[in-house]
This record gives sequence, C-alpha cells and structure tokens, in this order.
Amino acid sequence: MKCEECELLLAQNEVDVDPAVEAHVAECRNCRSLRLELQANAHVLRGLAEEVMPPVTAPGRGFPWWKWTSAAAALIITLTAAWFASRPVKPPHIVSIDVNVTGIVPKAATAPYVKAEIPTTLTPAAIPTVPAADTEPLRVKMLTPDPDVVIYWLIDQKGE
Repeated sequence: MKCEECELLLAQNEVDVDPAVEAHVAECRNCRSLRLELQANAHVLRGLAEEVMPPVTAPGRGFPWWKWTSAAAALIITLTAAWFASRPVKPPHIVSIDVNVTGIVPKAATAPYVKAEIPTTLTPAAIPTVPAADTEPLRVKMLTPDPDVVIYWLIDQKGE
C-alpha cells in the first residue's frame, strides 16, 4: 500500500481501519505520525463538543448620542431649507440706460417748412418732393453696465 492511499483511508474512517492500513502504519513512520495527529485532533474536538459556552451578556445601553445628533442635524437642514424657501425672490438687476439724443430739432423752433398743394390724383410724377433741412444724423448714445462699453447709433434723417 502507498502512503497516499493510507492517508486517505485514515482521514476518511478512523473507527474501522483496514488490516492493510494497520500493517502499513506499523511499517511507515510518516503515516504513524499522521494517525497519532488525527487521533489527537479527534480527541480535542470531542472535548469541545462537551464544553458549555457561557451566556453572552449584552453591553449596557448607554446614551444613544448618535440618534440625537442625527435628529439635530436633520432638524437644522430642514429649518435651513424652509428659511431659504420662505425668502422673497430677489428681483432681477435692472440696468439703467442713459440715452442722449442729439440732432433733433424741436417742433416749436423754426423748422424748415414747405407747404405743398394736395393733389387730387396721386401719381408718382405728381408727388411733390419736400426739401429736407440739412441736419446732422440722429445720434443715440447707450450706456451699458460695463463703463468701458458705450454704444452709439447714427440714424440718417433723410431716410436713405
């Protein structure tokens, strides 16, 4: 018999040992030490089965600080959210635009005025042309929130 077969049979069945295994154990020193080791392990395991475990006592219930801390944190978060929700909405920032208009002649002043007859039939050739006064273009100045940016519009008065 080989040592591998003997080791397998010793590990599987300790009570009923084959006479061939007994003969091999008597001759082989390694298998004999394995058999003694297996017997010692079995003896210790049987002793553990008879041992009674002492009852486990639960640790004392102390102050549950983590419960109160988490409840306080939840309350603070809820109150902060309610405070932010109850605040009035901030109105949008309104930009003031300063518009300076130059070149417009007031109506009460002496404006060039040409009186033309009203024709009875309108034809392209019959439409009188009114000479416009020689005025500067209309200038519109728009100030922006950025002091470095100013917008100027030049509007031609002739309509061309």
